[in-house]
Amino acid sequence: MERWKPRVELTKQETLMMKRLTRVRALFGFLRLNRHVIFDDEFQDRLEEMYRRTGAGDPPHPPAMLCMALLLQGYVGASDAEAVELTVMDLRWQMALDCFGSGEPAFSQGALQAFRERMVEHEMDRALLERTVALVRDGVATNGEGQSLSKALRVAVDSRPLAGAGRVEDTINLLGHAARNIVRIVSKIADRSPDEICRRAGIPLLPAPSIKAGLDIDWSDPAQKLAAVATVERQVASLQRWVERRLDDVVESPLLPLLEAINTVRDQDLEPGEGGGLRIRQGVAPDRRISIEDREMRHGRKSRSKRFDGYKEHIARDLDVPAIVACAVTPANRPEEEGERLSWKTSSIRASRWPRCTSTAPT
Repeated sequence: MERWKPRVELTKQETLMMKRLTRVRALFGFLRLNRHVIFDDEFQDRLEEMYRRTGAGDPPHPPAMLCMALLLQGYVGASDAEAVELTVMDLRWQMALDCFGSGEPAFSQGALQAFRERMVEHEMDRALLERTVALVRDGVATNGEGQSLSKALRVAVDSRPLAGAGRVEDTINLLGHAARNIVRIVSKIADRSPDEICRRAGIPLLPAPSIKAGLDIDWSDPAQKLAAVATVERQVASLQRWVERRLDDVVESPLLPLLEAINTVRDQDLEPGEGGGLRIRQGVAPDRRISIEDREMRHGRKSRSKRFDGYKEHIARDLDVPAIVACAVTPANRPEEEGERLSWKTSSIRASRWPRCTSTAPT
């Protein structure tokens, strides 16, 4: 496996760039100066341990270089596709990655995504955070302004919205989305067309371009809307019964999360109507599921008038040195205090390196 060996000495071009990286996007300069310390041989050994040494497949990109790319990506908030392009178009990225003048991307979008998943799987994302915090607090990875700190860690904790990537849908579309995914999977398993599966399972609405297009009603008419909800629920229930009757436990296993999602949506969003059948529940159920693809996304509020969908990101910053020492993500409807406690609970920095911690957040 190729190891990343970036240059330590600054070139003339890099020296000129460093003079401009003092106030705006200063992290680029920090990473350029300290990359050989952050990604020393010992840490690169740990990164390489994430890979199997079978010799099969294409040789991976140097893990430390991809690790640096993830730091830059998180810093500027770029997508995977944009991060790939920035390795060609942005001199600051090229300086940090030691690829000045390259006319080709340093890595592919798929390689970056796969590496991120590998980092998370092996908990090396947290190891990287803890490593950079330790280096900054010890005064190693600084411009000479740092100092070794042994006193109690003082932190400020803040939270902010983090938008989820899953599609947020209303009740009818949630049921239709889950049902469409079930039919797609069953079609592959049974080697039959989706239209045939829909016909046999008693859910003829699904072959339409959308579940609401298949209903073809006047959505401003309350009576028709109520009847549409009952129709969707009845056909989705027919699909559930067909799956339970026709497929054995082994085949049904991949469908269980989708079947459970349907039950969750039915329980949280529907209630018995006055004349029998079901109708949309009045009000919003606690902990309401809002996405089929991302089961953990929730509604959250920045204020009474501003809502967001997804998660809350909780960040703990050291008050004595410029370093983030812990982080956590919680569903958007959870109290901020929960995320603040979680960030410390999951941080081995607090447990092992600085056992005495003070915080501006509730504990």
